[in-house]
Amino acid sequence: MANEQQKATGAIVGLRDRFSILLGSPLPDLAMPHAQAFVAEEKRDNPRSLFALIVRPGYPARLNILRTLKGVECPGLMTLVDWGVVDWPPANRKVIAVIYERPMGGRVVAVGANEFKRIDENDVLRKVINPLTAALKVLKAQNLTHRAIRPSNMYWATAEKERIVIGDCATVPPAFEQPVIVETVESGMAHPAGRGAGNAADDVYAFGAAVACLLQGRVPLAGAEPDVIIRMKVLQGSYSVLVGDERLPLPIIEILRGALCDDAHERWNNDSIDLWLSGRRLSPLVAKIEKRAARDFNFNNVDYSTARELAIAMARNWEAAVPFILDGRLELWLRRSLDNKEKAASLAATTGGPAASADKRPTNDILVAKVCLILDSGAPIRYKGLSVMPDGIGSFLALTLAEGGDVRLIAEAIMREIPHCWFETRDAYNPDNSTMESVFRAQKVYLDRGSIGFGIERVLYEMNESMPCLSPSTIDDYVLELRDLLPALNATAKKGDQKGWPVDRHVAAFVAARASFDIDRQMLDLASPDASRSSMGMLNLLAVIQWRLGQGALYGLAGWMGGLMHPAINTFHSRQKRKELEKEIPRMVREGSLVELSRLLDSPEDHNLDRQGFEQAKMDWLAAQREIRDIESGKVVYQERALQMAQQTAALISVTISFITVILLVISRLF
Repeated sequence: MANEQQKATGAIVGLRDRFSILLGSPLPDLAMPHAQAFVAEEKRDNPRSLFALIVRPGYPARLNILRTLKGVECPGLMTLVDWGVVDWPPANRKVIAVIYERPMGGRVVAVGANEFKRIDENDVLRKVINPLTAALKVLKAQNLTHRAIRPSNMYWATAEKERIVIGDCATVPPAFEQPVIVETVESGMAHPAGRGAGNAADDVYAFGAAVACLLQGRVPLAGAEPDVIIRMKVLQGSYSVLVGDERLPLPIIEILRGALCDDAHERWNNDSIDLWLSGRRLSPLVAKIEKRAARDFNFNNVDYSTARELAIAMARNWEAAVPFILDGRLELWLRRSLDNKEKAASLAATTGGPAASADKRPTNDILVAKVCLILDSGAPIRYKGLSVMPDGIGSFLALTLAEGGDVRLIAEAIMREIPHCWFETRDAYNPDNSTMESVFRAQKVYLDRGSIGFGIERVLYEMNESMPCLSPSTIDDYVLELRDLLPALNATAKKGDQKGWPVDRHVAAFVAARASFDIDRQMLDLASPDASRSSMGMLNLLAVIQWRLGQGALYGLAGWMGGLMHPAINTFHSRQKRKELEKEIPRMVREGSLVELSRLLDSPEDHNLDRQGFEQAKMDWLAAQREIRDIESGKVVYQERALQMAQQTAALISVTISFITVILLVISRLF
């Protein structure tokens, strides 16, 4: 991609005829790990200093962030000026570009830096805490989460470096680029692509972690493996890991203890921070350390003293966990050594006890998933090698597909209702949980059906509103909304890139997930194994979209569809009707109307007339066949019948001549 970009040096990409993005002026100091930055210019009298971030192809941008924060000005947020889909020469396709006001003081901490200039305690309130608190308030008011609060994503708003602003959070999935040290224990356990949007408490924790780093001028545990950091947080508490014995003023210690509390229910929120800022002193929070067992549990030759760290170990050694669960050792340890009768009872109910028969137990994979949740109810959904938050499954699926990964494990987890196991360990009356649980039930239905318009593709688009249609026919046009689909297919047809049908599995699933009108009949026809019915289903589906959205002529797409309608034409029995249709279709193609093409080929009146004519033709044919059989079998003698018909004809002619003669005689006498 670098070579292609060098070729495009000097090119200018426009956005909404208002902004210009200069490909020849990259800004590596403002780039994100997965989004390049370029100088952007504004076409107006008093232009601002701007830059653009380019969303990496295949990565789902956070549309709710882009739509809501566009134009919002906040002392602690980098101002999002505009965004949109642009033609991007380096990738030879369309991508999303996000325009920001340029922070004039540069990045606070360089990407990848573990040590940096610390911010003095006397300045941290004015320069860091106040603007970041304002940002948290704005996000909470808009029901949004940032999920990218970290030292390397903070910038000095002015050249005088008087105030910090948080950088971009829209170009990648939530928390995707966050180091584990600034994430909660629960979020840190999940795959970066599957951490989910979370809630305001997650942003407060990241805020506390970032402030702790800036005050110390370093990133604690830099270079340590994520598993090591998580285990230390579990055993020691996040405050001890991030701050330790660092000498800080008591008021600063108070806010850091509140923000870094590992119990999300007790963690400080925006109101708590406001009270602290106003000078109120809140009840000090004491770190809650995981309860340790009187006797360690030995698993895979390693001793574990807490249920949470044991759950982490079992999730990473899936098959090895089964014997420890089934033989009753784990239940006994929970009951006696950890003195947690509630977890022990839940485990017994799940396994049925050591004496339970195999057919009464869940399968081993489901069993381990449930047991890991019993041991650590705050953990992500874990299934074999999968570890994601429920609201992160969509983004994890999107990133897996974008990077060419295997999605079978995700599908298997949904089919086996592993998310339901996660919800069982949560508050059943939480409305958000109830809504999300119903969403996963719907995804299971889509996977169960598996036909075109369903399957894993349908799950992808249902769980990612920001996912463009990934069909080879539309992928270069970044089709985010249904109204952009037919123009993209039309453009593909004009280029002569038609391969197969315009409606493939991705297009069908995209339409089914985005359509706000009824398309059930068309989708049912599309999935039919009968070629004539499925081709008409495809045409009718596209025609409904064109009609419903009021889209104009689509000459290329109409020609593409017209060439695929032979199975539909052949549903007519009349040869004459087929010839008429073959002559009429080119005219409809020239009009670019899929609606008229659909009416022509799917007319109920024409089909009824064709069926009636076919039934009459069958009856005539049967009568002729019976007569042939009668003649061949001798039941009717051909010569006698011919003589009889000749006599009847002669008699008729004689009567007619006599009648004419009488009339002539009468006329002659009268005159």
